[in-house]
Amino acid sequence: MILRLSRQAFVFSILLWCLAPKGHAGEKNQDPYAPVYTEPLSAEPLKDPVSRLIEFPFQLIKWPMDQGIIYTENHRLDKKAIWLYEQSVKQGVKPLLGFSDISAIPAYGAELNLLALSKQKEKFPDLFATATILHCPTIFFAVGSEIGAQKIGGTGFHAKGVFGYDRQEKEPFYGIGPDTSMGDSTSYRMETTKVGLEAGYEISPSIDINGGFDYRNVNIFNRAHDGKGDILHVFEGQNIPGVNGNNLLDYSITLQRDTRDSKDDATRGSYQKFLFQFTDNVSGATARYFKYQLDMAKYLQLWSPRRIFVARLFAEHNDEIDHGAIPFYDMAKLGGAGTNTRGSETMRGYVYNRFYGESSLLLNLEYRYTVMEYKDFKLKTAFFSDTGQTFNEIHEFQFKDFRESYGVGFYLSYAKNTLVNFSVAHSNEGTQFYVKNKLAF
Repeated sequence: MILRLSRQAFVFSILLWCLAPKGHAGEKNQDPYAPVYTEPLSAEPLKDPVSRLIEFPFQLIKWPMDQGIIYTENHRLDKKAIWLYEQSVKQGVKPLLGFSDISAIPAYGAELNLLALSKQKEKFPDLFATATILHCPTIFFAVGSEIGAQKIGGTGFHAKGVFGYDRQEKEPFYGIGPDTSMGDSTSYRMETTKVGLEAGYEISPSIDINGGFDYRNVNIFNRAHDGKGDILHVFEGQNIPGVNGNNLLDYSITLQRDTRDSKDDATRGSYQKFLFQFTDNVSGATARYFKYQLDMAKYLQLWSPRRIFVARLFAEHNDEIDHGAIPFYDMAKLGGAGTNTRGSETMRGYVYNRFYGESSLLLNLEYRYTVMEYKDFKLKTAFFSDTGQTFNEIHEFQFKDFRESYGVGFYLSYAKNTLVNFSVAHSNEGTQFYVKNKLAF
């Protein structure tokens, strides 16, 4: 009965939305004594043709989905799962689950709230101390910790110390520049240790400025494994800076503004992020360069919260100074689903890390349409296109080097948290499939 009422309310809302402009236009000349209907009623489509076409495939699986939702509600599975999760977080253990951009193998781990575990959070509400561990079999292993304070002295100041270690087992590399070949496929293993300090000021709930300093030790090893060639052999005679690793010092400043109504499943608002970073070498390394990075997106409702158009622009430029070099692993990278915050940016029709360069320019366009909605559950379909390129010096930018990909995605969310994101994208290099539990932007 509940499902039937929900469907009726949905149909009534769509019908009201479609007819509202006509009713408003006819109000001025309406005769209050005229019959309500002047001619026999004729059937009208409840939705526009595009919406009906989008929804049609989902009607084929609507019955099993309805049965699954009924079973979930009857047994209160959603509430039980949320209760278990909230109790775990309250006790100081936050479960983590995700996917890498290289494969569909799930990553699992936990974030430990050390103050909650030691029953000290209520005594020190503005302090935080966390430890994180995350593992994806055969892909990566990462641990880290953060210790700091927020709202220092009742102000917007915040500061923290950070430590991180991660080991990437399969980082693909195909060369530098826009004209590289998939045939030059190599893979390397990278081990990174990072120690640093960050401090900033929250100007408002939506605007924050942050500065940081950190030391990084990067090791590159086993450049030939899993049937992939060695970078030094495949690209013999080419200059691949940083191929033997580096010790680096990073000085950065980040300004960001975020007015989205949700970080994971936004329906309105925007965000803008600008990063400036200076990287210097340690112990005789050749790395020395500036990094400029701009990331911004706008979320627009097209006449309804069910229809969302997203436009995202990403740009990065790395500029070597004093005859320094830019390590290849720190260059701008494009390819893959873009859900790894330290990986390559979103170009879903190409494999992860497909393009490297000192600079990059990327435009993502996406239309998201809510096909089905029941309480806090939402099923959306998305049509997207990704257009971008990597290049080295600014004067080497050429419009002919842009690469395009396009595809379709299906997103299932609960209370504005993405549960499953299944996407298919196509480019001139083939078709890629992704299964994630978050959106790229």
